[in-house]
Amino acid sequence: MKTKKLIELLNEADPSGEEEVCVGNIDILFVSKDPAYYDGCLQVLIRDPLQEPYYNITGAKITGVGSKIQIHTLDIESAIYNASDLSVDLEGASGRYTEEVKCWRKDAKDLEEELKNEKTN
Repeated sequence: MKTKKLIELLNEADPSGEEEVCVGNIDILFVSKDPAYYDGCLQVLIRDPLQEPYYNITGAKITGVGSKIQIHTLDIESAIYNASDLSVDLEGASGRYTEEVKCWRKDAKDLEEELKNEKTN
């Protein structure tokens, strides 16, 4: 998808520009422009611009030529591994997330302890 089409779809979905945006329910950390070959060749879906809906796929290509805009995400579990005491608000979330966050914190703290022990040995 081209950036101008993404911007158009985002503006259509949220004209105010105030909604949270995610990729697969994960927050976006940053956006970068990289060579198409970087970190694996770019996979592009070919669409007929005259067909609606826009997601009607007519072909595909894999390319290492040109550049690509990458949307980089960071999930809460990974953020907790970077800061095990990270504050996590569970507003409107089910109880299973409470246990999941506890488990992530425990695993992160266990890893911190393991790494600390390796440095001292």
